[in-house]
Amino acid sequence: MRVKRPLCAAAVIWAAAIWLLGWAGVPFFSCHSPRLPGEVQDENILVTGIVYQKDIYETITNLYLKKANLIILEKEYPIDNLKIKIENQILSKPAEPGDMAAVWGKLEEIPKAANPGQFDERIYYYARKIKWYMDGEKFQALQKETDPVLAAQEKIRERLAGGIQKAFGGEKSGIIEAMVLGEKGNLGQENKLLFQILGISHILAISGTHLSILGWGFYKVLLKCRFPIKASGILAAAGMVFYGGLTGNQAAAVRAVIMFGVSVGALLGKRTYDFLSALSLAAILILAESPLYLYDSSFLLSFGAVLGLAAVHPVLFPSKGNRNSRKLSGRMVSGLERGICSSISAWSILLPITMYFFCELSVWGFLVNLLILPTVGILLISGLAGGVLGLLPAAFPGQIGAIPGSVLLEWYIRGGKFLQELPVFLWITGRPGLWQCGIYYGILAVLLWLKSKVQRQEPDPGKKKSFWKKEIMKKWFPAGAATALGIGFFLLFFQPQEGILKVTFLDVGQGDCACIQQEPGSCYLIDGGSSSVSKSGQYRILPFLKEEGIRKIDGIFVSHMDEDHVNGIMELLEMSRDRKTGLKVDRLFLSECKETQEQRRELEKIGKAAGCQIFYIKKGSTVKKDKLKITCLSPEGDNMESNAGSQVLLAETEGCSFLFTGDVEDAGERKLLSTCREKEITCDVLKVAHHGSRNSTSEELLDVIRPVAALISCGKDNLYGHPHQELIRRLESRKIPAFQTEKTGAVSVVVKKEKIQVSFQYGKSMLE
Repeated sequence: MRVKRPLCAAAVIWAAAIWLLGWAGVPFFSCHSPRLPGEVQDENILVTGIVYQKDIYETITNLYLKKANLIILEKEYPIDNLKIKIENQILSKPAEPGDMAAVWGKLEEIPKAANPGQFDERIYYYARKIKWYMDGEKFQALQKETDPVLAAQEKIRERLAGGIQKAFGGEKSGIIEAMVLGEKGNLGQENKLLFQILGISHILAISGTHLSILGWGFYKVLLKCRFPIKASGILAAAGMVFYGGLTGNQAAAVRAVIMFGVSVGALLGKRTYDFLSALSLAAILILAESPLYLYDSSFLLSFGAVLGLAAVHPVLFPSKGNRNSRKLSGRMVSGLERGICSSISAWSILLPITMYFFCELSVWGFLVNLLILPTVGILLISGLAGGVLGLLPAAFPGQIGAIPGSVLLEWYIRGGKFLQELPVFLWITGRPGLWQCGIYYGILAVLLWLKSKVQRQEPDPGKKKSFWKKEIMKKWFPAGAATALGIGFFLLFFQPQEGILKVTFLDVGQGDCACIQQEPGSCYLIDGGSSSVSKSGQYRILPFLKEEGIRKIDGIFVSHMDEDHVNGIMELLEMSRDRKTGLKVDRLFLSECKETQEQRRELEKIGKAAGCQIFYIKKGSTVKKDKLKITCLSPEGDNMESNAGSQVLLAETEGCSFLFTGDVEDAGERKLLSTCREKEITCDVLKVAHHGSRNSTSEELLDVIRPVAALISCGKDNLYGHPHQELIRRLESRKIPAFQTEKTGAVSVVVKKEKIQVSFQYGKSMLE
């Protein structure tokens, strides 16, 4: 049996093999930490390598080294690529890509994602062959321009960036730099977020479309200049390779370069160019060089979009011959129709990928892309022209070249801000399971196969009609296909309920945050902040909420106003107020404390601006929803200092209880102990007070509440020595298992009918 398109079959087999080998834990195909030589000590060491990328910020510079070597006792040990963070004042001489450099510092493993939904740095950097972080203590440039190609690319990049800034100026230059050069250092956070909301952040990345436009444009220019076909093809391909390196050799760029090279080779060799085979070859080559790209969002989105256009579009929307119209209106209608069909084809593949990695969809994304995608080529060419002409001494040539791009960007930004103000602009979807994605793609594949089967059957009056030729098949196929695809679509959004109650203690570093879920789509939060992790609300709490499909927070309880309990909550409220997220917060539960009145008023102000109702609670206050009851056990008044006056909350449902103790200790804990004795309060799970400090969670309290398990939320290598060993011994002496977020990452406790299931990043246990 002859296999059609053997490269396509090989690509599928290779991807499946990578997944199986990764699942089995084979090092090259998984995210296992690399091993260092035994001679390496826990101290500063010397690393040499060639700088291939740099990112300059206000106070620090990130350098990326390739061909890195550890120097130990005058011996060299090769390691993978390295990311170095170094203060600008230490860089006495600027380091440029292509230079050989030596750096002294401490190697650190790239961390795994500490919480569900959090950006996984390890997968991202491992796919790019970067296996280590280093905080540089000392830097020395050893040799200039060791790699002349890298050096030349950097000089061109810097000059083009200067030309773009000169031509466009202001915030628009940062957008153009991202599109043309892959440089996002000058891309403002506001614009980045705006493009995400619009669902067009893909135009900010160096995509295969960008390179294809430039590659084929360069090829046609060479032909116009009367270059031979062969020379034009070779020069255009070489230009694509150089430009791909100039923009950082991202997965989408490498894919476009490979496919362009194959197309040019087919053209010059007078062979038939098969789009799907070229796409498969690109996938095989990229995954052979770095298998972990299989789990990278940029790789999957790039290949998914092209696969949609190559495999889905011809089947769903077969060509109906030449329908070009001489009238402008006819051409516009035809162009709009093609755009809609192309967008539907691409999104049929990209929808599960987008939901899986980003857990939200732009409500207006489909419409916005229809309007914007036809203009991206103009924007790209204008940006490149503005950058090149901006190199001239006079400013006006670059500014003239930048006019079309500036007009389009102004249109994008203004239109985006208008859409951002509409009632619904982002829809939090949650992360579908792999089984849900598999069922969706299975249904789509079967439907495409059936439709292509029907299309290939041509009428033959001399033969009896087969099943595929029967009118009933043609009549009922559209309705059946729509129903099946609708089922697959519904499954992507389906969120099964894990148990009666789910409580997740997030790893926010040195801080606290707990999420209580009773039903899909909503939750209660207890605290949210960190003193060791910056922007914990945006990068740790919100991603978790989005992964869980939580679109509404029924209420946020703020135990007290210390930053490690509240700064992440402020971020969430500010983002909701400024319409930077589709998350809504209904209520904010605060408690009086004379010591922190000013901070509390600021939080209250932000909460009201975000549309929250503000409630003040104290001992005896209760909040109920269905079978969940949250009772406030402390404080009694406003006369206690911040920690001692922390909210203490008891969450109960169907015979299972959780005790959240904030930072209560000393006088506050003594009052809590009295209340627990008086009301005979016990709990199944205890959130240990004050991150496991020595003066919290006394023996008397443990003996009264008798927890089955304890949770300690603290940061790795924190300055306070949390959790204190005396506390650990108190828990161990009572055989109370203690889960520490700095060791396990986020801890989820699922309450089921007869047992409690505790799960964390790398395992689970059952507590009866």
